Amino acid sequence: MREQTVSRICAILSGKGFQVSTFLHMNSCFDIAARNGSILLLIKVYSNIDSIRPEQGFELKKLGNALNATAVIVGEKTKAFELNEGIVYERYDVPVVSLQTFENFLEKEMPEVRYFKGRKIVELDYEKLAESRKKIGMSQEELAEKISSTPESIHRYESGKPSSLEVAEKLEKQLNTHLVRHIDIFENRKFDEKIFESRLGDELLEKVRKLGLDIALFEHSPFDAYSKYEEPLFISRGERGIEIARKAIEIGKAEKVMKGKGMILSREFSKDVVENVPIVSMDDLSTMSRKRDLFELLKEKEKKRQKNA
Repeated sequence: MREQTVSRICAILSGKGFQVSTFLHMNSCFDIAARNGSILLLIKVYSNIDSIRPEQGFELKKLGNALNATAVIVGEKTKAFELNEGIVYERYDVPVVSLQTFENFLEKEMPEVRYFKGRKIVELDYEKLAESRKKIGMSQEELAEKISSTPESIHRYESGKPSSLEVAEKLEKQLNTHLVRHIDIFENRKFDEKIFESRLGDELLEKVRKLGLDIALFEHSPFDAYSKYEEPLFISRGERGIEIARKAIEIGKAEKVMKGKGMILSREFSKDVVENVPIVSMDDLSTMSRKRDLFELLKEKEKKRQKNA
């Protein structure tokens, strides 16, 4: 079922002009990467969204933040209920929607309701709420009485606090106007935890960091580390030929959609390029003193590949 959902999402995105890569058969924090212009989506698919592990949710959020991408989870159910159409749920600060809600969003049908701690919550257009109330000459106390609420609650709503769906419907009926805001699940979410590491625990990655590049580590991604200098840099570590070839293929798929460069760090592997991905050795790194040296080397290896192609 999960594979069918991934295939369906890929077909929908391709039909909307997105360039798509899939990572379904690896232990990645996302199954689909898709780009259309400046929009980059990282999508994880689950049947039961309660099976999301904390470390995968954290890395999905962390990678979305690093790449200025939208991270979203598409699911079918929780342990207790099916996911409803038009409602945005959440796991580990990542928006979760049903497949139908995701399809609707791509058709510009925006959801309006969040599910939070067992309640359906909505964001109100608080300025419109206050203006509509004042326009008909109604005080906060009078409006509160009409909807069986309190003046304090009306004050909170007019100050930008969310309300339950039930209260919002009462307010809209009483004021005869639409007040509920749409939810943009493509909105990029930032978070406060640090992205880049101060200690890497790997000699080769540490040498790259000392060239002046910030490094973010990932355990559930098509690459082992991420950095940026002019453009994204996707880094993996490998020593054996089969391992390096597999990692090079995954990095190549990420490069295609995420629009960056990839490289694999290896102590002694002799080839310059594997599956179009440059291999950087310990000897290579020992000749460098600044990050520009690394990117010049990557360009040289790319030229060699093109020449030998």
